[in-house]
Amino acid sequence: MRTALPIAFPSPRFLLAALLGGVLACGAARAQTAPAPGGNERMSQQLREAIERANGQRTPPATRPAKGAPPPAAPTPSVTVNVGQGGALRVGPTPPQAPAAASSAPARRVQAIAQDEVPPLRQAPAARAAEAAPPPVAARPPARASDEQVQRQYERARAIALGLPVPVHARLPRDGASPDERKPAGPPPPWSYSGPGGPQAWARLRPEYQLCGSGQRQSPIHIEASAALQGPNEALGFDYRPSTGTVVHDGRTIRVEVQGENLLQVRGSSWRLESFDFQHPAEEVVDHNGFAMGVHLVHRNAQGQTAIVAVLLQPGEENPFIERVWTYMPLDAGDMVRMPLAWLDLSTLLPADQRYYQFFGSLTQPPCTEGVLWMVLKQPVTLSAAQLRLFAQMFPANARPVQALNGRIVRDAQ
Repeated sequence: MRTALPIAFPSPRFLLAALLGGVLACGAARAQTAPAPGGNERMSQQLREAIERANGQRTPPATRPAKGAPPPAAPTPSVTVNVGQGGALRVGPTPPQAPAAASSAPARRVQAIAQDEVPPLRQAPAARAAEAAPPPVAARPPARASDEQVQRQYERARAIALGLPVPVHARLPRDGASPDERKPAGPPPPWSYSGPGGPQAWARLRPEYQLCGSGQRQSPIHIEASAALQGPNEALGFDYRPSTGTVVHDGRTIRVEVQGENLLQVRGSSWRLESFDFQHPAEEVVDHNGFAMGVHLVHRNAQGQTAIVAVLLQPGEENPFIERVWTYMPLDAGDMVRMPLAWLDLSTLLPADQRYYQFFGSLTQPPCTEGVLWMVLKQPVTLSAAQLRLFAQMFPANARPVQALNGRIVRDAQ
């Protein structure tokens, strides 16, 4: 491997001194010999040319840059770009030019000399596809909204303007459900005599309660003596004996579940007493007159049919039968108390006059089962104000409102 040795070129001063020395030496030698005619003038001319060449090659002395100033930038060579036929490029150095006076840094220039015409630009594929595509089809006018759609739009706009929930049939997908509908569905409230579970809502609480709203023979009813079917009727055959039972507080009333042989003979059938309960006020209305309390004696026969005898109560003298029941009255819902043996004698509850109104109706509590034979005793019995107040404090109102008669026949037993 060969090593390139650096070549040192003499400085212009050294060349000038050598040239002058050579000229003087030549002049001294020629002075000793006979010079040619005009030699001095030629030598002077050569000397002047040598000095001018030396001055032209002299570089200005380097100046020390000011403190903190950036070092001078190296000159950047310029090039010339020639564009020939076929798109070929020829690159060559551009002759040196004087630097621009106003420029603080060396400029870079590229000269492009077009020797032929530039070929036309190529079109993008998207542009060619757009030119080749068929002309767009004119959009059809939107179909006219139907009257139903216009009504839904009106109802939706009205609800939004008034701050009301948008009706379900007028909602758009973005409307979503109302806050109330977004809540998880809980169990239905238990039936009661007031509030959300009151008589007006019984039919909606459970499917088996539908008859409470759709039945045509519901109880209680308003009995009008003038519109009743009057005539003879069979007497009610009560065969009540001293019995025992359990007094139950079910949260809605006081009910007594009877144990014993207590029978009712009517319509050629024997009905066994199962229970009785109390209402405040009485559910039955006779000739626009209400009563302070009522007692329903619930019987069933061997075929599972139900017959209820209603006893009406008005304030007056103390009732011994009511006093015996109140003695064992439970104080809290779900509580029950057992009565002593032979504690109850239901015959003491019945009035002396046992004539009655008779009709077909239903249970007055859910599920409001129809086909119940009703007998409402015409003559009320009494109870004291204290007995009435005791029950009313526990059950301020536990009676179902009267229901439509719907063409039923009420028989007035003379």
